[in-house]
Parts: sequence; C-alpha cells; structure tokens
Amino acid sequence: MNQIDQQIRQGRRSVFPQFFKDQEIPSEVLQDILENANWAPSHRHTEPWRFVVFQSAGKELLAEQVIAGYKAAVPLEKQSDTKVTKMCKKFAKSAAVIGIVMHRDPEERVPEWEEIAAVSMAVQNLWLSLEQHNLGGYWSSPGFLTKEYGAMPWTAENERCLGLFYLGYHEAPDLPRERGDLSKKVKFING
Repeated sequence: MNQIDQQIRQGRRSVFPQFFKDQEIPSEVLQDILENANWAPSHRHTEPWRFVVFQSAGKELLAEQVIAGYKAAVPLEKQSDTKVTKMCKKFAKSAAVIGIVMHRDPEERVPEWEEIAAVSMAVQNLWLSLEQHNLGGYWSSPGFLTKEYGAMPWTAENERCLGLFYLGYHEAPDLPRERGDLSKKVKFING
C-alpha cells in the first residue's frame, strides 16, 4: 500500500471549531480544496455540487440566515437559546464556512440519490485535501437546515442545502481513530 495514500485516507478526520485557531485561510488554499472537490465523479456529468463560501462578515450573514431558518423550522417551545449561542460560536470560530448545495439536474436524468451521492463524493475530495494544508473541518447537516428541500437564501429553486462545512487551521489533539474490521463489511463472490 502506498504510504502517502494511506496517510491521506487515514488522516481524514472531523475537527470541530473549538480547536480552530484565529487564522484566515488564503484564497489560493480555498481555491485548491474546492478544485479538488470539483473532480468528484457524477453520473451523466451533471456535476451537481455547488459551494457557497462564507468568510469574514459573510459568516455573520450566514449566522443570521441559519438562525432565522432555525426559528422558522423549530416550534417555539422546542427552541433553545443555548443552541443558537452554540451555532453562533461555531460560525465565529471558523475561518470559513462552506454551504454544501446539491444542484438538481433540471432534466432529472439521474435519480436524486445519485446527485446527493455525487455531492458527498465532492465533499470527501474536499475533506481529503485539508490534511495537506494543515486544515481541519467537519460537515454538519442539522435537520432544520436540510429538510423542506434545504431551501436557504443562497439556494435556487432546484437546489438543496445538504449542510455546512466548518473550516479552519487548528490545534486539535491527534486522537486515535479506528475503523471496524473490514472483513465484516465485505463479501467476495467468485462464481
């Protein structure tokens, strides 16, 4: 097994905003990870991934939009000021927050699940790119944000918000990560 490939695969991890440093991400680094995301496979070349990058004051605008969405989607008696405060802290601590959007093929040439899978592969490419830039991040998809076809002010009628990717340089401890036994997840049938 190629040592570099193994490092990339096993280096992919979730890093949460509480570990982010107060450091901006250069535009060329953001461009690189988004370019890597753009090379995901998609059936019939629909390339359904769209990304909306929020930085600086854009994160404050995003916070307002997400909180408004939360208050509109969650019944008043179930709303939590603590949850709102926690969301705002995550936006503030992140150097950038990327809106993950699925742009549905207008001709619907492929099933929607394939388009969602393609977006997921684009996000995986993005995620695998973080390690080489010493960045951390994680994909969050709260139900209130992604239900009702995931409509946000920055999504078009044929688009669906699939969540937010929080991103930043970090000082997260290198915690052990494990995976279950692969042999329990794979069957080989040879005739």
